[in-house]
This record gives sequence, structure tokens and C-alpha cells, in this order.
Amino acid sequence: MATSGNNVAVALFGGTFNPVHNGHLKIASELAEFLSVAKVKMMPCAFPPHRQRLNVSPQQRVALLREGIGNEYPDLDVDDLELRRSAPSYSIDSVIYLREKMNTDTPLYLCLGMDAFLKIDTWHRWSDLIEYCHIVVCARPNYAAPQRGSLHKWINKHYCNDLSKLREKSGGYVFFCHLSMLPISSSNIRNNIKHGLPIDGMTPSRVIDYIRTNNLYEK
Repeated sequence: MATSGNNVAVALFGGTFNPVHNGHLKIASELAEFLSVAKVKMMPCAFPPHRQRLNVSPQQRVALLREGIGNEYPDLDVDDLELRRSAPSYSIDSVIYLREKMNTDTPLYLCLGMDAFLKIDTWHRWSDLIEYCHIVVCARPNYAAPQRGSLHKWINKHYCNDLSKLREKSGGYVFFCHLSMLPISSSNIRNNIKHGLPIDGMTPSRVIDYIRTNNLYEK
């Protein structure tokens, strides 16, 4: 692996963002400050391997994400890396690609909610992720880290509760943090739209305007 490249720490926050909501945006912005990175790259996946085919296109979801970020979140950015793939989106491919463009000693953070993290051992080459990045897990209500099993053992092997240590290495640690988690979900937004209920306050007004203009999530 080359030692030349970008020496600025990078944080990834992936998801379907179907659609993006205020909870996504708030926690991503807090992660930028918490991890001391200039920007958090919000990375929508094109073909989520664990989910059914989405009812809006990848291009529409990234447009919704750009509308959501707007000018209000200068510490957030959209990375369409996974949208350029014709195959399923695997996190390992994304972190390897980004790591190759960075200095080998520069931190790369893969940020996940606890709900997603609890399924990480079903991901493609999941145990290899830690070789290329740190995994930062954001607590969510009603979700807790496993207390037994292979994932529990893997967490114990890589667990670190000292953020300063993460900043000293390129990867290798699992870190748990407690940031703001708003009681909003994309599924609730889609369900409200389907049943003609309001979604004001759940996602930025620009996102609502885009959804209405393009008649998204009505079926």
C-alpha cells in the first residue's frame, strides 16, 4: 500500500438514506465535531445487499441527500462512490478504495448506528474491515452490544474507549459513542407519505419539497 496520499482523517457515514432525515443529519454533524474531521462523507449505497430493491432510484436518494445537507451542514458532504458500482454495495470495497488514497497512518472512521452494527457479522468480509479503518458505533435506544457469541468476542478483541488512541492509528479499533439520536426513521417518513400524513419536522423542508415535486413514496 502506498504511503503517499491524503493525510486528513476521513469519516464515512453510510446508509440507504431512503429518505435522509433530521436524525441522519444531526448525528453526522455531531460525528464531524466528535471525531475532529473536517467533513463526514455521507455515502448512500446503490444496491443494499441486505434489503429489498428500493422504490426510488439511487440518483433520487443522492439528490434528496444533497437537498438535506444544503448550506446548513458545512461539515457534511455527499460521496457517490457506491453509486458508481454496478454490483452490490459492500463496505469493505469502499474502505479499501479510500484507504488506498490516504496515507497509511491517517485515521479512517466507518460510522454505524448500533442497529446496523449488530448485523455487521453478516456483511461481506466483515472481519476484514478493522484492518483498514476504525469502526465507530453510535448508540441507539433499545439496542445494546451483544454479550456473547462471535461478535462479542470480536468486539472485545478490538474494543477501545480512548478516543485519543483512535487518532493515533489508521484503524484497528471499535469505539462506542453516545450522540444525539432523534426519534425519526426513514420508514416512518415513507409510511406517513403513503397514508397522507405530514412529515414536517422529520426532514428538512427542501427534502419535503423534492419528495412532493417528484411524487416519491406515494405507493
